[in-house]
Amino acid sequence: MPIDWHDPHARLRLAERVGIHRYLELQADYERRSTIAIVGGHAIRAVPSRFGELFAVGDTGRAFTKQAQAEAYARKHPITNRENGMDCISSRAG
Repeated sequence: MPIDWHDPHARLRLAERVGIHRYLELQADYERRSTIAIVGGHAIRAVPSRFGELFAVGDTGRAFTKQAQAEAYARKHPITNRENGMDCISSRAG
C-alpha cells in the first residue's frame, strides 16, 4: 500500500483505514527503510521539503541541505542514555 509519508492527510487516512497499531508498525518500517545513516544515535533521513531535499537528524527538529552537515550535527549532539530513558539501569553482581 503506497503512501506519501510526508502528507499528513494521507497518514491520517491510513491510520483510519488500518488502525493505530498497524499504522505505527508501518510508520516504524518506513523510518527504518528511509534511514541512510545512524550517527550519535540519531537516524539521518533524506526528506523532501519546499526547499528541496533535506537531511533530517532524528527527532531533533533539525535538517540540513547536505548529509555531511546533518552527520556533523548528530556527532556534536549525541543521544545520551538519559534521553533514551535508560538512566536508571544498573547492573548488580550476583
